[in-house]
Amino acid sequence: MLLHNVVLNDWSVDELDEDEVVNVLVADEFPANIARHCLRAHSEAVDVGGKCRWKLDERGVCVKLARGILKEGKMKLEVFMEEWGRKVPEGMRASLDFLEGEVLMEKIGMETRVYSFSVSDLPSSPVERFAVLFNERAKWEWKDLEPYVKDLRVPGLSAEGLLLKYTRRTQPTMDAEPVFSAR
Repeated sequence: MLLHNVVLNDWSVDELDEDEVVNVLVADEFPANIARHCLRAHSEAVDVGGKCRWKLDERGVCVKLARGILKEGKMKLEVFMEEWGRKVPEGMRASLDFLEGEVLMEKIGMETRVYSFSVSDLPSSPVERFAVLFNERAKWEWKDLEPYVKDLRVPGLSAEGLLLKYTRRTQPTMDAEPVFSAR
């Protein structure tokens, strides 16, 4: 509702006035404390000319919109980027960097498809996590795998140790990127 009102009222995503936002949300029958919480949870305080204003979390907004678009399944990357760019509010940019750990891309011939695959939906147990990952893809390049394993913590085991324990690393040539597969 917060984002809806930002767009509807043509507010700047970088300079939201807390009182104005809360008053509009209260008029939409949201309790004031909930409206303030939403603003603070999805924004950061910024100083604009000595006044406290709120700037929407660009990454959070963009990820939420991307998830909504991809809930139907795989899409051509070009189609997704076009639709996502249309939905992102003015003053924000749709950057694929925001979607690290949120989406996967697959190249089929000349075409690239994108689909939702969020790290937040994966198990926290390394055994289960790697099983899900290798069920999704048999082989992973490090740039694709890293967002899905960087939050794993096992006492006494580093990130490299986890990779050694749960993956097999292959590197066809010395200058090629390593590829990880199930052990």
